[in-house]
Amino acid sequence: MVPRSVGPWEIRSVIGRGGIGVVYRARHRVSGQLAALKLLGPAQVVDPRAARRLAREFEVLQSLDHPNVVRVFEAGVFEGYSYLAMELVEGLDLRASLSPALDGAAGPGAPCADLSVLSLSGPPPEVGADAIRALASMMDEPETAPAEFHPPVPAAPDGGVEPAPPGPLSAQAQAALNGPRRLSRLRCSLRQVLGALVYVHERGLVHRDLKPSNIMVDDRRQARIMDFGLVKHAEEAVEPLTGTGRVVGTYRYMSPEQAQGHPVDGRADLYSLGVILYELLAASPPFTAQDPGALWHAILHRRPTPLVQVNPGVDPDLAAIAERCLEKDAGARFASARELLAVLER
Repeated sequence: MVPRSVGPWEIRSVIGRGGIGVVYRARHRVSGQLAALKLLGPAQVVDPRAARRLAREFEVLQSLDHPNVVRVFEAGVFEGYSYLAMELVEGLDLRASLSPALDGAAGPGAPCADLSVLSLSGPPPEVGADAIRALASMMDEPETAPAEFHPPVPAAPDGGVEPAPPGPLSAQAQAALNGPRRLSRLRCSLRQVLGALVYVHERGLVHRDLKPSNIMVDDRRQARIMDFGLVKHAEEAVEPLTGTGRVVGTYRYMSPEQAQGHPVDGRADLYSLGVILYELLAASPPFTAQDPGALWHAILHRRPTPLVQVNPGVDPDLAAIAERCLEKDAGARFASARELLAVLER
């Protein structure tokens, strides 16, 4: 059932649904502030790990202040529902914002120079990340250290190259993907995302769930990285929020080290960015298996088809960036988001 209000926030409409909750468009009844309200609950049906991740997301975002990172307003628990109120970004996700159909649209003030009803009522909400954690503690036993990671399929003896697609993209598809206006918008968004990653990584944090739907671009073409629910500190060798033997994230955009449950640093986010860039240049991700086990195997053991074979007219500089980001060995990727940003701006 859709709530009408959560504490001081009036629910207006649904923005999106995920595996652990719903994001609503909301309005603060006193200030009139619009927000995106991420809501988990009720407590009896929510995995306590999800509540702890929401608390972590709030604490991390509260400490960050960057134009390309989403801002948060408050978090807490109301009538058994954990919630997080954040900046409402009116726009499209990264993939949709780079649709060739938008090439003729002029965005105002572009930041790049080249471009059945349930009403929750009752006492005031308990505000803050600690309130969410307290609720999570009531929902389960204390967490234990994760067990050894178990991969979903056995490792293959040899890698090789993932089977090539039936042929290169059609001339019409290439023209749409490689149009100068679209590539200008792509570079603009990429610079902003990298600027945010420089800021985040140099504070010792790793996002761990970069994908097109977690990057929003508003009508002024300002990009923001969203959804910090899986963020961690780079020095943490083990992430207790993953649960025993689990690997969290989105497989298709996950680095090999993250897919194996190994410690990660900012280079794991650069791998994810490489998957995103490859997909935006080829109209298809580097690995297309639908079965999770087969996809996991490809991430660890196969090399993506060279972009020039898929899109012969691809921008060579962007292709080189994507392919270096997709190296299996983190040491063969760019050393940092700052280094990659410098390469992009040459």
